[in-house]
Order: sequence, then structure tokens, then C-alpha cells
Amino acid sequence: MSAHHRALALVLLASLLPTGCGALAPTSTAVLVTTCLVTPGPTGAQLPPSATPAPPTATDVLPTPTDTPPPSSAATRVPPTATPSTWIRTFEGPDYGAFFDLVLTEDGNVLAVGTTNHLHVPPYSGDALFVKLTLDGDVLWERTWGGAGYEQAWAIAQADAEGAYIFGETDSYSAGDRDFFLLRIAPDGSEEWFKTYGGARREWPFGMLRLSNGDLLIYGFTEPELGGGRNRYALRVGPDGEVIWEYTIAGAGEEFVIDALETVEGDLVLAIVAEEDAKLVKLDADDTVRWEKHYQLAGWQYASQIAQTDDGGFLLAGFSMSGGSRRQADTWLAHCAPTGELEWEKSFGDAARDDYATSLIRLKDGTYLIGGIGNGILLSRVDRDGNVLWRRSLVGQAVYGAEGLLELDDGGYLVAGFIQITNGRSYDAILLRTDAKGQVGE
Repeated sequence: MSAHHRALALVLLASLLPTGCGALAPTSTAVLVTTCLVTPGPTGAQLPPSATPAPPTATDVLPTPTDTPPPSSAATRVPPTATPSTWIRTFEGPDYGAFFDLVLTEDGNVLAVGTTNHLHVPPYSGDALFVKLTLDGDVLWERTWGGAGYEQAWAIAQADAEGAYIFGETDSYSAGDRDFFLLRIAPDGSEEWFKTYGGARREWPFGMLRLSNGDLLIYGFTEPELGGGRNRYALRVGPDGEVIWEYTIAGAGEEFVIDALETVEGDLVLAIVAEEDAKLVKLDADDTVRWEKHYQLAGWQYASQIAQTDDGGFLLAGFSMSGGSRRQADTWLAHCAPTGELEWEKSFGDAARDDYATSLIRLKDGTYLIGGIGNGILLSRVDRDGNVLWRRSLVGQAVYGAEGLLELDDGGYLVAGFIQITNGRSYDAILLRTDAKGQVGE
């Protein structure tokens, strides 16, 4: 989440997916949070900034529930005819762009993060956006964070104590073109501290992983000061945001760290996009490389997401596109042994449209839930062998992305994402809660 989300994917989507199928772009006065009910469809060292601008502030942009919000900015309750445990919230207008991640809080609510303005063409502007909601979809509070430039929040993780970490990109507070930022917030969403990471050129974030000892792994790509290209980039930082180590490799072509996981032994496995191929790299806790595997297959495949399997191996989910005239984008699945060898790979998707995986979680029963970009909010549940158990397109005939996934105790799912309004230029944010079958509504 133009190869968009995690950065790579939407740039690509702008050229692949059909346009003109979304709603009309919102007017400049529209700031709406609406409720929809739908019928489910078919089955690194830290470098200081070169300047020190005024620090950003976290600001309220919605009243608290004790206020009486105006109709244009309030979250509307699901009508009585709806199934109480499922809902859809769309956040419309210029103050909302997309949600990219979400997390359950210790008090039983949910925090979603994203951006007020999600753009893939200049002029870039917008702030990081974070919203706290109940599991019924009611907004408790909403904050924005940023400066005069462009900020987006890509990932969120709970802190050991109360509060959370938010990771993203900033050019308001960068040392160069754009840098990583790490923001620590209090339970009420106010800023406790923030740090930036990067050099004189551009860094682009793809995600954050909270490690078992409380450290954080943040990752994406970095551009070297001299020469072209984009290099894989990951930093391990402590709970205070201080850099423990930095990992970067300058390859022959462009390479991005697009996802990561921690093994039970404390090693780190990085999913790498390497031009038109996928790679896996296994590091120990001190960033020493244990092994690296390069999967060179026909066409274009990369893993945007990685999850551990019961046998100690890895399930990869991402993007596949064959060569020739068809140029169809599909969801790619692959399974790798604990030592990284590819054991099987397959693709599936809508035969008439481009769609591919952007989010993946392992469920309590050992199956997997996959979110995708394509026609509608795409959810797929697959078993350990990659067999599709069910597949849903939940909303509308337009381009949507399912960027963040959570499994709930009742077997349902929370999904964070976006809807494309104008190709590459305008998006609205969306959150939804499904039942255990991935459906919304009656």
C-alpha cells in the first residue's frame, strides 16, 4: 500500500485496474462518515533532519461521543434491521484518504491508522490519520498528525504499556526527500514522542513488526545518495525508538522489504520484492544473514505478505502476472520450507479483472485470511495447502483495497482499507466488520 500498498501496489494498480467505475469525487465541503449495509457477493543508523521544523501536533477532528456531532462528521449507527455484529463505515471527503492497518486495544476497542489524503501524483499533501472505534463501529475519537508536507501512517502496534506505536512516512520532518517516522501515542491519541529515520534521499515505508521482546522492526526501501535504484531497508529499534541495527543491501536492481515475520527462535524473515521476482531473507536477531532465497519463475510474482505455517515454513501471498498479451494480475500463493526452498505455488483471481493480495493473517484454526485489491473489498480464506475455502467481494463495483485484517473472538473479522474515487488521485477510507463467514449484513 502506481505500485501501491504497501507502496508498490497502487502505482501498479493505476495502470492495471479499470477506471470510471467508482462514485463521483467528493466535493470540497464533504466530510462524511457513513454507514453502509451490503449483500455479500459470490463466492540502519538514524540520521537527524537537516532542519528542525516545529513539531507536529495530534489534533482532534471529531467530537467525543459526549458531544452532539453534526450529521456531516458523525458515525451513523447501523439501522435496526442490520445484523448487530457486522457493519461497514465509509469515511468520505477531503479529510479522509485511506486506512492501512488496525489493532485491538487493551480496553477492547480498535485503532485504525491511515492518511487524510492518499495520493500517487503531486502535489502531495495530507496528514497521518488515526481513529479509535468500538467493535460496533462507533467513533470514540479521531486524530491527525503532521506538518506542512505529506504524512501517511502505514502500520500500528500496541506498546507494552498503554498507548501505541504508529509507523509511516514524512516529508515535513525529513532529512531528505521523505523519511520513515515512528510516533508513540498515549491512550487518548496524543503524541508522546516521534523520531525520523533516513538519509538525504527518499525512504518509503512498507510496514512494522512488533517483536517478542518489545523491540520494533520497521522496513521498506531507501535510495542511496549517489546513483539510482532503491535498496532494501530495515531497522531494528528499541521501545524508545533508538536504532539497534540497520540492514540495507544495494542490489543490482531495485529491491524492497515489503513484509516480515519473527520466528519462534527469534529470527527474522523478510519478504523482498526483487524486480519481477520474490526473495526471502532470514536474519538472526543481530541482523546476520542466515540464508537468502530467490524465486525466479515465469512472469512476475512477488509476496506482499508472509505468514508462518505449522511445519515451520512460510506461506507467501501477493501478486502474480503472466507474460504475453493477457497481463492479468492475480493473487499469488506459495509455500516455502523452513529453509526457504519453494515447495509449491499457485495463482487465483477474477478471470475478468485484476486483483491481488495485500494482507494476510493466520487464523486460530490454522487456515488463512487474505485481503486484496480489486473489485470490491476482497476477502479469501484458504487452507494450509492454498485451497480456496471461500472468496468474497463485499462492496460495490469499484476498486477497493483490504489493507489491514484482524480476527475477533466471535470468529468475525475487522477489515481496514480504501475505495478509489479518482484513479491515483482520490480515495476514501473504509472500515468493516464481517461475521465468521466473511459476510456483512443479513
